[in-house]
Amino acid sequence: MSRVPLHRAYRLALTVSACTALLVAPTLGSPDRATAASATDPGSAYNLSPTSRTLSPASVHSTTGTVSSPSNLLSGQSTRLTGQGSAVTLDFGKEVGGIVTLHFAGSSNSSQSVGLAFTESPQYIGTSSDNSAGGTDGAIYATVSGSGSYTMPTDKLRGGFRYLTLFLNSSGWVDLNGVSLNFTAAPGVSDPAAYPDYFYSNDDLLNRIWYAGAYTVQLNTIDPTQGRVYPPVSSGWENNGTVGSGSEVLVDGAKRDRSIWSGDLGISTPTAYVSTGDTLGTRNSLNALYADQKSSGELPWGGPGFNLYSSDTYHMWTLIGTSSYYLETADKGWLDSIWSQYQRGVSFITAKVDGNGLLDVTGTNDWARGDQGGENIEANAMLYHVLSTGASLAQVEGNSSLASSYSSQAAALRTQINARLWDSGTGAYRDNPSSTLHPQDGNSLAVWYGVVPSATQATSIATYLRGNWSSIGAKTPEFNGNISPFAGSMEVYAHFTADDDTNALNLIRSEWGYMLNSPIGTGSTFWEGYGADGTLSAYPGSFTSMAHGWSTGPTGALTTDVLGIAPTAAAGVGYQVVPHPGDLTHVEGTLTVATGKSIHVSYDHPTDGSFAMQVDSSSNSGSTGVIAVPRFGQDHVVSVNGATVWNGSSFTATTGITSADQDADYIYLRGVAPGSYSVSYPATGTISPTQYQALPGSWTQCAVENGTCAVDGHKTVAFGAAGRFNYATLGSSTACTTGVFGDPDPGTAKACYTETPPPASNTWTSCAAENATCSFSGVMTVAYGANGSYNYATLPGGASCSNATFGDPASGSVKSCYLTGAPPSFTTWTSCAAESGTCSFSGTHEVAYGANGQYYYQSLTGGTACGNSVFGDPIPGTAKLCYVQ
Repeated sequence: MSRVPLHRAYRLALTVSACTALLVAPTLGSPDRATAASATDPGSAYNLSPTSRTLSPASVHSTTGTVSSPSNLLSGQSTRLTGQGSAVTLDFGKEVGGIVTLHFAGSSNSSQSVGLAFTESPQYIGTSSDNSAGGTDGAIYATVSGSGSYTMPTDKLRGGFRYLTLFLNSSGWVDLNGVSLNFTAAPGVSDPAAYPDYFYSNDDLLNRIWYAGAYTVQLNTIDPTQGRVYPPVSSGWENNGTVGSGSEVLVDGAKRDRSIWSGDLGISTPTAYVSTGDTLGTRNSLNALYADQKSSGELPWGGPGFNLYSSDTYHMWTLIGTSSYYLETADKGWLDSIWSQYQRGVSFITAKVDGNGLLDVTGTNDWARGDQGGENIEANAMLYHVLSTGASLAQVEGNSSLASSYSSQAAALRTQINARLWDSGTGAYRDNPSSTLHPQDGNSLAVWYGVVPSATQATSIATYLRGNWSSIGAKTPEFNGNISPFAGSMEVYAHFTADDDTNALNLIRSEWGYMLNSPIGTGSTFWEGYGADGTLSAYPGSFTSMAHGWSTGPTGALTTDVLGIAPTAAAGVGYQVVPHPGDLTHVEGTLTVATGKSIHVSYDHPTDGSFAMQVDSSSNSGSTGVIAVPRFGQDHVVSVNGATVWNGSSFTATTGITSADQDADYIYLRGVAPGSYSVSYPATGTISPTQYQALPGSWTQCAVENGTCAVDGHKTVAFGAAGRFNYATLGSSTACTTGVFGDPDPGTAKACYTETPPPASNTWTSCAAENATCSFSGVMTVAYGANGSYNYATLPGGASCSNATFGDPASGSVKSCYLTGAPPSFTTWTSCAAESGTCSFSGTHEVAYGANGQYYYQSLTGGTACGNSVFGDPIPGTAKLCYVQ
């Protein structure tokens, strides 16, 4: 690439020259990193973690049957359930986990029974818990014989839920007068909310996402004796399995699987590091995986309890986690203890490099992706990273010959990856040399881990990946077109590595914003995955984990890339500040890079083009750093603490900085000593344009801002720029102005676009006025707004037509909800083929494929096969049809 992407160094490699001297004391976990972020930091308002281990419900969600004064439960007064099946559902306001205690004021007799059922998503509220064990979870029951209390058995701990339904399982009545929860996540800290670090920007949604990712991983940090029992019990659930050792481990999900999966650590480890500072869970999880290593060197892909093998990718995730943990902590004693096992692990996987110089995957188990095996790009990009970081670890261990060998192998592998897997026609890597699939995970990892040989190639991949975007996230080709926030997290890092910064932020806003704001989610945590239509269809419904650490990539990236702070040598001896503002105007935060060593950064990039950044590394004695100033395509005169240090082409010496240079993207201040620095350049008057997200689907520009967009018949028109658009369905030509559409991106020159081909007339039908209910069955796309400004959501089974559900797309205007109906109920659609048949037509038409209100759509020419291979599967297990407009 045109520059060494310093921001990637956190994941790529240790600085070899520095590593030889890094024999400093280790950092073992958050108890040793006790300095919390300042109580005045603006990010604290977004922190979802509780300050107390005892929690109470936040509200009453709903009742069924005869329930008197249900809100009394929130204040310690009595609520009476009368008659079998009567129920009250309590909402804790966010995902929580632990042991519930019920308090009773009395009962009609001594043989009453109250059931407890738990769910993460409101979709599954009822008298049976959502699925955590793989069987039928059902409920647990408390016998009530009068006044007293009931505490759940410890083996029935529920690690992830938001809603608790209490229901009478007997005739008679029971008076409840209290409900509390003992919060069991993050067992190693007394105050879960005492984060050592924070992130804050001028974008409220990004701030919420950073803290939701941190909270998700905190919920995934558990007592190792509270894991999921596997194989699953035939009914109910058991969460008293031993899944590791020590005081805590970092597992994949709060509800399930509550076990160590090395692939998940690839994303959740950096999330924990930049937020809660808890590296102890990572170390204990790695210890558990190494403890089950085979004599051949093979590492398990499912930790204790599961004890699963035959995954080449997950084998390498453990090796990658090893280098990440050492970079974060400089825990040399721990590295010494597993070093021989690490080498056996590298030898095991490099023995699979074939005659073409590529890793030939034979251990094909992987995350939920398909098509694993052979000379796979995901696995080969990972092996390149293993060898690159392994060379640095070998230097730490004093073995320069092994370091040289690993480096040589990495270079040879990189050459062969680019020779055999690059598809110049598509501008992305094939899944394997003979594949037509260009996966999200492998292409993202190739950019993130530095496999690409040039900035041009990285940009090409970023452009290809954007072609899979929808309004609710990036579809994953290797996951049947579903949306995987695991692979999506890799893509976020890849866009920042490719300097595609605004698009990286737009992906975070769409995919993680959808999960955070969707009415089917927890409003506080990120999901294992979801369907392209936004439903929980990617995994088996209620079995989907709604608090899954592998889906928290934005939290790590917002700190190490947007804020820009990352270690480049272990335990903060070397660090960098390389900010990627994108379209943000203010960013600030801290990263504790080692015990007692915190770096604070705050910068502003207003619309006048100026840049001002404050960096405080005063506590980092013995360290040196790099501070980079983004150029935005222009030359700048840079001042530090009021003195010019860069005149546009050369460095002027100043206290605390040894040199400076620049490339196409940044001006670098090097050899920065500990201290406080104010770095700035003045207003430029203009900001160099950035390559932005394309509209999803096929669109044609019809007018620039303040022009006229000619519309013939009903068409959907998009108005905006920079990946931010407002939409309107119009029947005639329209002015392309903020007066018609509202302003989706203030301060930016915008344009109008029409969808090609246009939707049929009368596509949208009003279903409710503002604050009423839009009723429908199945899963439908709903538009909410007025005057050409609409927000969209794909929702199941009806929706409240309100700002609370959709946000407010047209402040101050009276709004309505609109439905675009399932094809069979609209005369503009005609059935053209059953599943596996052929839908025949001439010309170009919109084709819908599906059943029961769930459809995928494509614009196709000259007929099409009616099947999953063309459209994906919008409703698995159901016979489908094709419809043509």
